[in-house]
Amino acid sequence: MRTKSLLLSISVVLLTTSACIKDYSPAAQKHTPVDIYTAGFTTASNGNLVATYWKNGKATKVGDSSVNSVAYSIAVSGGDVYMAGYTRAIPGNQTASYWKNGNLIKLGDANAVTRAYSITVSAGDVYVAGTIGNIGPKAMYWKNGVPIVLGDNSSFSGADAIAVKGSNVYVAGYSNNNYATFWKNGKDTVLNANDIGDAADIALYGNDVFVTGFVGSTGGAMYWKNGLPVSLPEDGAPLVANSIVVNNTGLYIGGNNNGQYGVYWRNGVLNKLAPGTLVYDIAADEYDIYLAGADADASTGANDAVYWKNGKEIKLSKNAEAHSIAVVPK
Repeated sequence: MRTKSLLLSISVVLLTTSACIKDYSPAAQKHTPVDIYTAGFTTASNGNLVATYWKNGKATKVGDSSVNSVAYSIAVSGGDVYMAGYTRAIPGNQTASYWKNGNLIKLGDANAVTRAYSITVSAGDVYVAGTIGNIGPKAMYWKNGVPIVLGDNSSFSGADAIAVKGSNVYVAGYSNNNYATFWKNGKDTVLNANDIGDAADIALYGNDVFVTGFVGSTGGAMYWKNGLPVSLPEDGAPLVANSIVVNNTGLYIGGNNNGQYGVYWRNGVLNKLAPGTLVYDIAADEYDIYLAGADADASTGANDAVYWKNGKEIKLSKNAEAHSIAVVPK
């Protein structure tokens, strides 16, 4: 979601990813109170998926149970809660959509398959990244509902994540039929043209651009700092990286072992979660690490939506998944 393309001392590289790496000692620190938002879906009694977010563990369903809906991304800005994903009537196509405080805004229409995977808000403008098309998809993003296509008709492409700084718009995904790529203001940079891969998430810190994902058909978790690749420790497993956050305490990356168990890296150190877990997103404040995902429930045979704080699992809802997490100071 692998060939290691750069053999560097991970400890040296990772310690240069931020201006200052603080000693991680949660018990000794005074924490700023935060609200924890997670987004994903719950399952209605009729079997339909319902876009849902949880604030500090309390669920709010924003989807209509008469159709399918899923939220893949959440952002909180100025007290407003934004979620991006899709809605789908059956029969019918998936339609890229976002919600603002529970109000649905459809970005696509019923004539084409569209999906929204990432949302961010900058200077009052709403940016959403996703894809259009099912066979031969193309990467795109929307700014305040206006579509901007990044991919061309000559190859497959997709947009997984979006970040904005000032007037610059950064999008991460894949192009040229599955090569890890990011775009800056519409100009693409292929991160590895030697093997298939995906740039699953992007983070901006200072003047640096961090992208994480994988390269290779069987695993190869890595990240790129300003286009330079750094392979992540995998402990002999086919790991993929799918989410990244950078702050003044370091660099944090979430991922999975091919559906077997979730993982995360803190400044290059690999941490494994329990078997049956999935990690979809990562967030961090000054001293705490948060993950959003799912945990297989043996009693139901389905997944439970969960999040983790410093490795401790907190259950949210049964028959559900959490795909995104945001941590906001109170």
